[in-house]
Amino acid sequence: MRIAKATLFTNQLDAMKQFYRERLGFTVISDHATRFQVALGEDILCFQQASTNQKRQYHFAINIPANRFNEAKHWIQSRVPLLTEGGADEIYFKGMDATSLYFYDADENVVELIARHAVNPMSQSDGFSMGDLLGIAEMSVTTDDPLAVARKLSAIPIQRSDGKDVDPDQLNFLGAPNDDTYLLLVPSGRLWLFSPKKAIPSPIQLEVEGRIVLNMDEEGRMTVQKRDE
Repeated sequence: MRIAKATLFTNQLDAMKQFYRERLGFTVISDHATRFQVALGEDILCFQQASTNQKRQYHFAINIPANRFNEAKHWIQSRVPLLTEGGADEIYFKGMDATSLYFYDADENVVELIARHAVNPMSQSDGFSMGDLLGIAEMSVTTDDPLAVARKLSAIPIQRSDGKDVDPDQLNFLGAPNDDTYLLLVPSGRLWLFSPKKAIPSPIQLEVEGRIVLNMDEEGRMTVQKRDE
């Protein structure tokens, strides 16, 4: 699966722009009064001014080269504090052979850098820079009714990567098995790793596989549209 573009909503547009452009050094490729977009490898991350004061909270992961986790950690630590859990500031996932770290952005969204050691491409460079960010690795969709959202996504089809039914009480990885990008279907109230924050339903728009637009509105309603429709 490829999530080519993700639009997240914020009430702190200027602070978010300063964070991503000035603090992290992301390239702003589009800048308007009510939104801005940054390049994330070949993908696009868009932040849109929210129309209400509804609380929002997102988690997303960014792919980094399979062999550059330590260099990426040093790079991001020079810019932002890392989130910790049990005294650790990184985690290895044996099941997917991946190492991750986490930090907050200006809106306290939980942002992750992930090196999938068996899937992500290698880098031939000695260090790490913005150019080593490969693209969107994971994007969360939080809902009060995971099964209802899963039924809509299964018609595309987007299903759990392990072929099992969606578990309404757990985080679900959706997409092809052993891929480098997943949609995370998340039940409301789930605690994020390395953060005391609980997942809450938040509006989001995703462009998937270049032809599908997923849109969750302020009321938590999911719509699915194919571009050829």
